[in-house]
Amino acid sequence: MRAVIRFLWAKRCNCTENFRQLHEVHGENAISRQAITKWFSMFENGRTDIDDAESEGRPSTATKSEIAARVNESILANRRVAVDEIANKLDISHGSVHRITVKHLEFSNICA
Repeated sequence: MRAVIRFLWAKRCNCTENFRQLHEVHGENAISRQAITKWFSMFENGRTDIDDAESEGRPSTATKSEIAARVNESILANRRVAVDEIANKLDISHGSVHRITVKHLEFSNICA
């Protein structure tokens, strides 16, 4: 939808016309009028790309392969190790350890 918004902005269609056309095609799944106005404003201010900008905050590093390998080593060293013990040892979150063990390493029984 952002590509269509960018196209209609370049054709100098106004926000209302853009909103009407998007809702005509996509119905309730279309982007809101406020979001269209925001994108029009960003294009007016010089933005050219339609992709999401890099988000700030802590990068997701807990599921990288080297972290998954370290989790796997911890489990293989002690099959009865708890998720919290691994999380504390590797300084990652409980949820990240759980996700790595279940989704990446495909262990089915883990100790909370």
